[in-house]
Order: sequence, then C-alpha cells, then structure tokens
Amino acid sequence: MKNILYILLLIYSFSSHAQTIKGIITTNPKKSIGDETVLSDKAKKPFIYSYIYSNKISLQELISEETTTIDTIIVHHDEHKELKMETTKALIRPFKTIHFKDYKSNTYRFESSRKNRYLDTENTSIIDKIPSYDWVLSKDTLIVTGYICKKATTDRTLFGRRQHITAWYCDEIPINDGPMAFNGLPGLILQIEIGEMNVIKFEQLKFFKDETVQIKEPKNEAPLLSINEYQLQVMNKN
Repeated sequence: MKNILYILLLIYSFSSHAQTIKGIITTNPKKSIGDETVLSDKAKKPFIYSYIYSNKISLQELISEETTTIDTIIVHHDEHKELKMETTKALIRPFKTIHFKDYKSNTYRFESSRKNRYLDTENTSIIDKIPSYDWVLSKDTLIVTGYICKKATTDRTLFGRRQHITAWYCDEIPINDGPMAFNGLPGLILQIEIGEMNVIKFEQLKFFKDETVQIKEPKNEAPLLSINEYQLQVMNKN
C-alpha cells in the first residue's frame, strides 16, 4: 500500500509541480567497437557524468578527469634478445562530453573534446533533432538504484554497425528521458546496455520538488554537424 501511495504521489508531483532531478551516471566500457579482445584496465575505467533534468530540458556532462595516454611497448623474444622493437599504444579518452536535450524545441546537442594520439585537441559539435527509437516493451523487470524498472529493446546503426540496445526504465518517474541520447519510454531510463560493449547506469538520483533550474544549451567548439554528417565524417577518415 505504501508503494502504491508513493508512486501516485510521485506521478502527481511531476504532473502538477515544477520538478528537478539530479543524478550521477556511470558508463562502464566492456569492449571497443569492432573489438573482441579484453580491454585493458585503463580502458575499462568507468566514465562518470552529472545529470540534471528540469523544465523538459536535460544535461549530461562528463565530470571524471580523463586523459589520453600514450604507452611505449617493447616487443622482443627471449631467444632473440638482441632484437627488439619499440611501438606505442594510444588510449584516447575525451576530457569533455556533453549531451543536451530540449524537448520543448526538439533539439539535441552533443559536445566532445579529446586529445588525439599526437596530443592535439579535437572538438566535435553536433546539433540535430532528438533521436527517436522503435522500442519493444517487455514484461521483464530489474531493480536499478533501488527502483523497479521495466525492460525495452531496440536496434540502432552507429558508424555503419548495428547495435542491440536494452533499456531499463522506471515508470514511477514519468519523464521520457534517459542517459546520452536515449529517450522515448514511459519513464526515466535508469540503465542502458549497448550489446556487450557498454553498461550505462544511474548510480544516484535526487528529486527537488517545486524547483526549476535554468539549463543552458552548450556552446559549440567546432562547426555544427548533424548526427549523420558526423558519422559520415568519422567513417570517411577510417
């Protein structure tokens, strides 16, 4: 009975009052795109993001300190100790990542900055409509951060590769937002599984009743591209 009352109060609060949500999201890499090998400990280090939703606008921003590292590797064989070769391995991690969604204007913005293997800064700026997904709802449930979540699945194509997406959403929190660009379910998406590559999860959530926060659209650091233009640009480089 208490749970039912809590759900009704939460839904009423969202529909009748100003409401702000703040949270912490982690992204835990398992594999790289097209990589079937086990990731190094450095590459498996989770990304940590802040999250805020208010007045039908959300912002997810990288808050963990990330750097690009270049490791020197010595290749040799015990039977040929006189022969050895140095090579390098680069682990490129963005030091700035922002996902911005304005549901009132149907605007999605993405900003990213990183150092490449030559330690030059590369910026990415995207503007587009908020992506939509053809979700298939399921009766399966999972507890995420203390909330009962329902399952939904879809497929998407990213950089020419097809990915299977599993989402766990909580209809006790009746907003259709989620981590990164994901959205469109009858409740806040608290966990996303991108194939076997990544698990993206809310670790903490806090609600602020009768409060709104002004969330500003991020400033672009590079010429603005659509999502498709950016994907084509990346694929043409490879």
